[in-house]
Amino acid sequence: MAAERTSSSTSSGEKEHLSDSTNNSVWHDTTFFGSQREDRMVSPRDTEDSQTAQDVDRDEAQTPEVAQYMLSSRTPSTSNFETPLLPPDSPQPRQAPTHSLSHSINQNYISSPLNPNPSTSSPGSPQLNSRYRSQSRQSMQFNRVASEDSQVLAANNIASLPSSQRGSMILYRLAAEDNHGPLARPKPLPNRDSVFTTSADSIFSLSYDSKYPSGAWNARGALVPYVYDPALDEPDEDDPLDDPNDDTFNSSVFPIRGILNVGVLLILILALLSLFIVYPVISYYYDQAQKNVIAGNVLVNGTGQVPFLFQMAQLIDPDTPSSAATRTGYDGLPYELVFSDEFNTPNRTFWPGDDPFWEAVNIWYGSTGDEEWYDPAQVTTRDGYLSIVMDQVPENDLPYRSGMLQSWNKFCFTGGYIEVSISLPGPNQETQGYWPGAWTMGNLARPGYGATTDGVWPYSYDSCDVGTFPNQTEPDGSGPAAALQSNASKSKYNYELSWLSGQRLSSCTCPGEDHPGPSVNVGRGAPEIDILEVEHNKVGSGQVVSQSGQFAPFTHDYVYLNDTQDEWFVNTPDITRANPYQGSAVQQAVSALTVLPDNIFQESGAQFTTLGFEYWSDPSNPSDGYITWQTAGVESARVGAAALGPDPLPDGTGVSQRLISVEPMSIIFNLGISPNWQTIDTSTMIFPAEMLIDYVRVYQRKGQTNVGCSPKDYPTEDYINRHMDSYMNPNLTLWNYPKPKNSLYSGGC
Repeated sequence: MAAERTSSSTSSGEKEHLSDSTNNSVWHDTTFFGSQREDRMVSPRDTEDSQTAQDVDRDEAQTPEVAQYMLSSRTPSTSNFETPLLPPDSPQPRQAPTHSLSHSINQNYISSPLNPNPSTSSPGSPQLNSRYRSQSRQSMQFNRVASEDSQVLAANNIASLPSSQRGSMILYRLAAEDNHGPLARPKPLPNRDSVFTTSADSIFSLSYDSKYPSGAWNARGALVPYVYDPALDEPDEDDPLDDPNDDTFNSSVFPIRGILNVGVLLILILALLSLFIVYPVISYYYDQAQKNVIAGNVLVNGTGQVPFLFQMAQLIDPDTPSSAATRTGYDGLPYELVFSDEFNTPNRTFWPGDDPFWEAVNIWYGSTGDEEWYDPAQVTTRDGYLSIVMDQVPENDLPYRSGMLQSWNKFCFTGGYIEVSISLPGPNQETQGYWPGAWTMGNLARPGYGATTDGVWPYSYDSCDVGTFPNQTEPDGSGPAAALQSNASKSKYNYELSWLSGQRLSSCTCPGEDHPGPSVNVGRGAPEIDILEVEHNKVGSGQVVSQSGQFAPFTHDYVYLNDTQDEWFVNTPDITRANPYQGSAVQQAVSALTVLPDNIFQESGAQFTTLGFEYWSDPSNPSDGYITWQTAGVESARVGAAALGPDPLPDGTGVSQRLISVEPMSIIFNLGISPNWQTIDTSTMIFPAEMLIDYVRVYQRKGQTNVGCSPKDYPTEDYINRHMDSYMNPNLTLWNYPKPKNSLYSGGC
């Protein structure tokens, strides 16, 4: 960029008349800022302009005064901080002619990004560059301090550097530790021009003519200037870590840092894969086993709801007192508790799926001609008791509504002792009409579901003979005679001994036929053993409890052997006697009747009385078995397996030994009403009537625990699952599947 020069036609006289103070102000101000621009940037163009300026200076230096002034302008001021500038009213030294000064200023102008344009001159008057600003009000008070940048650049002889290395810059570094010079004091506030001004030294400057403030100082302090050329790849004096020759981290083909970075990345990838792929797969297979267990489980209802376990995580209720944990059996052997329910949790419900061990049925028990509808809403718990309520309220065209609770296919036991503590419905001991019951049945039959009892209830038989046939007679109806005619039978059965359809799951079953196992050679059934069935005493006052075992097939006239105490024994003859009823065409019964306490009834004290039975059976020794009943904690009667022995021909029915039950037995509680049980006298009854059960406890011989509804020796689960519709439909009265073929009957296998 070319700088305009002052017109050469201006006369020397006109130049001499220029105000000294003005010339001095222009000279020093312009020279000061011009010096800073020269110190900041050096370029080939700057060198050329500088050479031209030197030629002009030599021409003008012929006058001593001008030469002296030119010398002072080329020499940086080294005045200390205590020397002030001349005040405005001080005598001014004589200045060089105006035209020489103007010419020198323009010749020494160096273009820079902060001051790109030179001054322009008009004829007849000296002109400053276009970015010149008038002297600030107090600028004469500033110290004339040469820029440290100029000194550093001068010390490095920038002009002598090659053109490729002349892009140097000034940087500052911390003073060395051995530099103990004082820190430069800050510029005093009065030396600033003003708060709002165009001066570069002000706090808020609107124009910043100089790249470096005019208040720079050269005193040694915390920061020291030095020349830095980015084109040179040299170690940084201020950064000991920046050493181009240091190959510490470049000495290995496989740098540790890179290996660590890749390793962490691989770990993150593996973690993400594990989270979104491995974990779902493991979770699926882990949960699948549990889902398979739930599938088809009757503990889960049709909507997939799992019953709440109401603090019964185990078979033994935590509320059972420790004193009830063991007992001594009537056989003299130690027994231990294997199951209990104290019914202490209030407001329990027993709808399907509500409870892990119990379910209240929603049926009509038609096989016994009952007059009540069993409704699950009638069974609940209150005040620490199981409550079954009978209301004289019509439901489903029946005059009464009551409840039945079953543990079928949920809890079963094989052998042992079961005890309940119970209070009976009714105002007193003279009530007549209720049919309260607590009893057990083999799990292959579901009480109240007629199709499931067809051909299995009350069979407890493992022999293959005529006892497995329908009606216990030969296929051609030729006998035995004891089965064709029985005086102990009833007229409604034509005095025939049996109307049973035959043992459906007998030991005569042909190979490959439908059978629950463990093999087709094992006779299976659903015998019944009753804890209690209560009725009014037929030969006196008060109530009696019937405690019985029911079996099939039958002996002639339903007789059982009672010649010895091993066969039949009554322990309390003052209150207990053998039941004269021994059966009918649908069952054979061995039963005892015991008088109940008068205070056991709902409105006559409601005292709880214990009743139960203990039984044992050995399939390998069928004659070694028994049932012992107890009332109010005292043994009442006992029947041995010998009482159920063979009934040989020709006088007998030809059946073999019947068994004390070897089947897994479920538990049933119900409050019914039926004219087939006893005469109903509503004048002696109250409604609502309530049967309360305080607890139920099951014991087994120590070390011989056998609980569960499908033990390996007498399984039921698979068979039930294969015929589930029969076990879930109470309206079916007959088995709705093909019956297995009997190897001895009608052509055999």
